Amino acid sequence: MEKKGEFFLLNSLPLQSLYFIPMQKTKNYLNRLFLLLILTLAVSGTKAESPYRRSFYTSFINREMYRWGGLINTVEATNPPATIDQRLELINFYYGYIGHMMGKKEHDIAGDYLERAEKLNNQVLRLSPRNATAYAYKGAFMGMHIGLNKLKSVYLGPESKIYINKAIALEPNNVQAIIDKGNLLFYSPGMLGGDKDDAVALFLRAEKLMEKNKDTDHNWNYLILLTTLAKAYEKLNQLPEAKLAYEKALRNEPNYKWVRDDLYPKLLIRMKK
Repeated sequence: MEKKGEFFLLNSLPLQSLYFIPMQKTKNYLNRLFLLLILTLAVSGTKAESPYRRSFYTSFINREMYRWGGLINTVEATNPPATIDQRLELINFYYGYIGHMMGKKEHDIAGDYLERAEKLNNQVLRLSPRNATAYAYKGAFMGMHIGLNKLKSVYLGPESKIYINKAIALEPNNVQAIIDKGNLLFYSPGMLGGDKDDAVALFLRAEKLMEKNKDTDHNWNYLILLTTLAKAYEKLNQLPEAKLAYEKALRNEPNYKWVRDDLYPKLLIRMKK
């Protein structure tokens, strides 16, 4: 059984906020927020279900993220990705696992997988120089580097923002880029362009796009997006809206243990006070 607080979700912090928050305050964020991953929340570049999607999904809903490292190694060893979509899918799995290991303070392991993820993502950009999803991941991975070393925030923070904005410019309806942009707006101070209402609007837009694309079944990214949205509502003290988002996640996947056994019951208790 996974312990609470084991994730560093890039889409809840998850991504660009680290370099806008003072170092002491950042530590508090890391302790509280489930990150993307990232934590927040990354979206695969492929719509078709791959042979591995169910295995990763099952581990995710059962809070068995520790299995992802072995699954990733199996994919690399037995069926190295050949197409762009296959590479982006593996990058997505890296993304979730890196965020998990960061949340558990396993920074050496997180750093190793981050290096492998960036190498693969750079391959995608060489093969597909205008790939919006890859640019969004590039920005997200910079946010992960900041999570591992806050001193890098000065130069990696602005670069991360540039890559995410580039992803949006290349493909305005790219779900990964929209979510990352939402994270940036939600967790940045107003003086630096942050806007929590606009961020929630972006999360809702990403949700609708995934539903329109029929990319919600057995998709951990969709569940994380709904969780990110719910936690954003909680942060804004919009508890009825948070409740609806959690309930939607549970309708999609009744066995989603993190929400079913932890986040949703805590919200109900909070709403009774």
